[in-house]
Amino acid sequence: MEQLDEYFTGNLCRCTGYRPILDAYRTFTSNGTSNGTSVDNNSEVVGGGCGKADCCRLMKTEGVYNNGIATTTDTTTTTTTTTHDGEWSCREGRHLHQENDFTPYDPTSELIFPPELKVRRDLDDEYLVLRGRQVTYHRPTSFTHLIHLKHLHPAAKIIVGNTEVGVETKFKQCVYPVLINPTSVKEVTQVTLTNTGVQVGAAVTLTTLQEALILHTNSLPEYQTRVFSAILEMLRWFAGKQIKNAAALGGNIMTSSPISDLNPLLMAAGATLTLNSTEGGERKVALDQHFFTAYRRNIVQPEEVLVSVHIPFTTQNEYFHGYKQSRRRDDDIAIVNAGCCVTFLPNTTTVSKLSMAFGGMAPTTVMALRTMKELKGRAWDASLLEEGTSLLLQDLPLAPSAPGGMIEYRRALTISFFFKFYLSVRGHLSVSVPSLVPTLTSDELEVTRVHTYKHPSSAQLYEVVPEDQPQLDPIGRPRVHTSALKQTTGEAVYVDDIPDVKDQLQAAFVLSTRPHARIISIDESRALAVEGVVAFVCHRDLTEEQNQLKFPFDDEKVFASDKVTCVGHVIGLVCAEDRKTAQTAAKLVDITYEDLPAIITIQDAIKAKSWWEPKTIIKGDVNKHLNNNDNNKNNDNKNNNNLILQGEMHMGGQEHFYLETNAHLATPGKEDGEMEIYSSTQNPTLTQMQTAHSLGVDANKVVCRVKRMGGGFGGKETRTIVACIPICVAARKLGRCVRVALERDEDMVMTGGRHPFFSRWKVGFTAQGVLTALDMDVYANGGHTIDLTASVLERCIFSLDSGYNLGAVRICGHACKTNLPSNTAFRAFGGPQGMLFMEDIMSRVAAYLNIDSTLIRQRNLYQTGDLTHCNQLLENCTLRRCWQEVLEQADYSTRCQRVRDFNSNNRYRKRGLAVIPVKFGIAYTALFLNQAGALVLVYADGSVLLSHGGTEMGQGLHTKMIQIASRVLQIAPEYIHIAETSTDKVPNTSPTAGSASSDLNGMAIVNACETIMCRLEPIIASNPKGTWKDWVSKAYMERISLSSTGFYKTPDLVPYNFEKNEGRIFNYFSFGAAVTETEIDCLTGDHTVLRTDIVMDVGDSLNPAIDIGQVEGAFTQGQGLYTMEELLWKEPLPRDKDFTPWRNYCIHHKEPYLQGDLELIKFLVEGAFTQGQGLYTMEELLYSPQGALLTRGPGAYKIPGFQDIPREFNVSLLRGAPNPRAVFSSKAIGEPPLCLASSVFFSIKQAIAALRSDQQQQQQQQQLSPVFRLDSPATAERIRMACQDFITAKIETSPPGSFKPWSVRV
Repeated sequence: MEQLDEYFTGNLCRCTGYRPILDAYRTFTSNGTSNGTSVDNNSEVVGGGCGKADCCRLMKTEGVYNNGIATTTDTTTTTTTTTHDGEWSCREGRHLHQENDFTPYDPTSELIFPPELKVRRDLDDEYLVLRGRQVTYHRPTSFTHLIHLKHLHPAAKIIVGNTEVGVETKFKQCVYPVLINPTSVKEVTQVTLTNTGVQVGAAVTLTTLQEALILHTNSLPEYQTRVFSAILEMLRWFAGKQIKNAAALGGNIMTSSPISDLNPLLMAAGATLTLNSTEGGERKVALDQHFFTAYRRNIVQPEEVLVSVHIPFTTQNEYFHGYKQSRRRDDDIAIVNAGCCVTFLPNTTTVSKLSMAFGGMAPTTVMALRTMKELKGRAWDASLLEEGTSLLLQDLPLAPSAPGGMIEYRRALTISFFFKFYLSVRGHLSVSVPSLVPTLTSDELEVTRVHTYKHPSSAQLYEVVPEDQPQLDPIGRPRVHTSALKQTTGEAVYVDDIPDVKDQLQAAFVLSTRPHARIISIDESRALAVEGVVAFVCHRDLTEEQNQLKFPFDDEKVFASDKVTCVGHVIGLVCAEDRKTAQTAAKLVDITYEDLPAIITIQDAIKAKSWWEPKTIIKGDVNKHLNNNDNNKNNDNKNNNNLILQGEMHMGGQEHFYLETNAHLATPGKEDGEMEIYSSTQNPTLTQMQTAHSLGVDANKVVCRVKRMGGGFGGKETRTIVACIPICVAARKLGRCVRVALERDEDMVMTGGRHPFFSRWKVGFTAQGVLTALDMDVYANGGHTIDLTASVLERCIFSLDSGYNLGAVRICGHACKTNLPSNTAFRAFGGPQGMLFMEDIMSRVAAYLNIDSTLIRQRNLYQTGDLTHCNQLLENCTLRRCWQEVLEQADYSTRCQRVRDFNSNNRYRKRGLAVIPVKFGIAYTALFLNQAGALVLVYADGSVLLSHGGTEMGQGLHTKMIQIASRVLQIAPEYIHIAETSTDKVPNTSPTAGSASSDLNGMAIVNACETIMCRLEPIIASNPKGTWKDWVSKAYMERISLSSTGFYKTPDLVPYNFEKNEGRIFNYFSFGAAVTETEIDCLTGDHTVLRTDIVMDVGDSLNPAIDIGQVEGAFTQGQGLYTMEELLWKEPLPRDKDFTPWRNYCIHHKEPYLQGDLELIKFLVEGAFTQGQGLYTMEELLYSPQGALLTRGPGAYKIPGFQDIPREFNVSLLRGAPNPRAVFSSKAIGEPPLCLASSVFFSIKQAIAALRSDQQQQQQQQQLSPVFRLDSPATAERIRMACQDFITAKIETSPPGSFKPWSVRV
């Protein structure tokens, strides 16, 4: 499992929740079995083996099951379980998958490495040179040749894994005419043990380095290998296995990145570099404060080659530790990192030498020189710690406008790292000189504890089908996703997999670089001059009417014409013979702008009153309860039953980050203006209708086909048209097929994400915490067009009650118009924002009253018969059942006491435990969308072709629809096939969104299938013992129609009337509850999700495997939303590009290469935060001062990874809760569980509150209120800075308005 974990690091697929992937691959490990479980504590195999009859896991040796390697006991306890009425079920087995469904073991299929792919050594020993039009690639085989090549080409880049140069050429458009690969030169690829340390060749990969250091650490005395151990620990979090297999140690040094993970360690360790050149020969230099001269620059001369790195041994009196803090623990670049080394005089605590290097605190890796000097000769005691922290703040200043922001947090991290180092060394000294240093206390030991990844355990609980249910009936059974095998083998076809066709063209977009500006001119001449470019398409190719996007609203254009209103606004399209040519040419289109004032943030919009029409819900008399009291004067007496609190909260947005970016293929017909589109869209009808409008034809001339998508999450509901419609226009103009598949950075620039929200509220409540009134204003940053913002805002205010009876209500929602790309639909629409605001209010009320927040929430929970704040009656409300069951499942009461005990015994680590409910309405708030159609075709051989209006994006919709048809037709699912979703099969489809697709399309399929079964009734009655094929064949011979359409519209819905606060908005509600426990590191802001328990009401599940997968995936995506994925934006600069913050910062740090170098500064601003790069990279969506998105991929924007999911993750589907208002008593599941991830956020907030309570009791902080604001997401920065302590007290903050902040919250 350890190897599996290492290889999974860096692989991203948050929508799965990762658990199914881990369970599946665990079956291939030596300590996992075929059913996803492991050996139990008694060494008994839980489940079967690998499939072989003589599987080593099924054979006992001396009473112990052999694991294929040894006969030792494996105590991993991960299990996957099912239950029925609280008892273990034998009818369905203990797992979501059945072992008897596995393919029998075939010895001939045993995997081996294909001999034909093995590298031939004789070819590696040959010199290789490849010459292209722009680049020449050399692979020398001797050291002499390598040095000679660098002498001939001093500007050449030496590459090993291409992990740096590849990024620069792709995202910065850098061109390096000469590349040299030294991997066949033994002098730079060897690791040698010397008398003083380890000599590592500069071209040695990080994996090879890791293996060598492990070997030496295990074989040498511990005291000699302390630097090695620190490097190994850092490499755990450095990158994924794939990167470490390619990247080299020398590349880390020569790149000179200020946030390199290894450079601070090598610098603090006193590493020595060996350089060589033809004319200068060999020279050795120290990797010290003189090596890095400026941002990404060092003292190595252009003609020199870095040959090797000498990493020295440590001595018995020398201690070494490394530290790193990033947004995501694994596979992430640092916010701040450090290497710390101290040497003592023998048998004393007196410092003889101190070396500390830091990354992320300047344009280069820097050493704390004054601190190192002043602490030399000092005893390692509390006075040294106190003075050291003060000295570090002087050594490592950060101007308030410094690039990267997070100024106070980064400065606090340097002190936190030093404090951790201080305690770690004290721990060592307590062993080496116990008479001088006492042992560490338990909470001090916790500070020094190195994070250890633990394999997650899980349980999945669901209700098995009744014993009398026919085996043929698949409803309620955990069936495999219909595309699962094709997707895991890579055979599933997506749009970009469709083979090229003759005369096909590739397209690339020309996008605005300004947030708000008039277009003075568009000059495409340079682009058209590029060989292979066929055409440039823009607004001039359409009439003004055709250029107008009509759907969903008419406030946007296909191509910007007179002005641009956001960065990423589509201006034109270049069509060329290949993708690379199109992309290159698109960058050559010259646009002349005249800048206009821009609105970026919600606060800007509030000041300018820039919003579309506000929406207000009013219920009862709010003023009666709140008394317009702005100062909470009536709260002096907490026995008062009219208490008031007020506050604010900001919630950031989120990038969809679907695995398949926007991909579209447009093929013009030969006649009648026809157009066929293959599109990765959730909304084929919208694509069809808008294409028809822009081409000036009727919709019946346009067909949109969707086979499947690689994720959508709402991002492909409306925003796909900004990429799809332009290529259709180009295809019509040129009469040729045109396709586009956006690069990740293009997709992130062009399409919006989840809406950032801001709330300002006042709440009334009793002394028992029962809510009496709520007055709230909410603001959504909609971007430059309305798109779906109005609907998202409505969903927010409709969902804002979050399962609680609010009393009197006034909620006013504002859809803010700004100069950002249009934010759009995202899983759960505006529900997560509204519910988070409400849950935050509940947590603050609880903190104010000093009552357990769980009790406060429970006192306000809805129950059947209540009216929501929108006056909709709650029927069959299972919320309290979910709540009670999850408390029992999680053993909440017992664990509450354990958390309190832990917090009382730990000063620097705290835990929190939070319970959160969810009430999520199911239906489109736009009434007309609550309809669906289906087409069922039964062929004479008995096979069935099923079409419906929903699209498959990995969520398992097609699988469920096949199950539904199977039940109604009473045939095996294998008879039924869904080819695609197409507008020429089912017209006027609603988008696949809102969790309603199974309900709507499933009922339409039921309608169509029942029609066919009704026609077959006489035939079946005449031959009751016949087969399906017999009946179908007979019907065909008797000329009975075997095709049918189906239709369904959701009954009883009534449009909501804001003036009267009445209407039936939702068909029903989905309910659930979650308990989450987290642990935070109060010194760094790091957090770990220890356990999550979820109980979810899905009615009678159509497919428990898919439903549980949806719960886990939604929760993980929500976890990213609430804790990790943050959007940061830059304010637009004036036309002259004010680089003052950069210039001032560089001058402050006396960087000669940067002073006055405007071009270099411009390069840094435009390129520093690109994918995988960053001067001080944060894992957020970052925007340049011109408003351009610069965090354009996984290198800079961080989503949860495998190691971020809860260590224990238990999901239970509520039993015995059929839903009479949906197909086969089921309920929607796609979106509601996402909101339960806020339990992570509030457990973090409770952990912070525990720390703040400690500080208040210790009187280290004055007036540290238990009621405090924590904005979302709860990033490491926000967690740390909320944990106010003796460290944060030392950090000076600059008053707002005295500087220009580096970034702004939108």
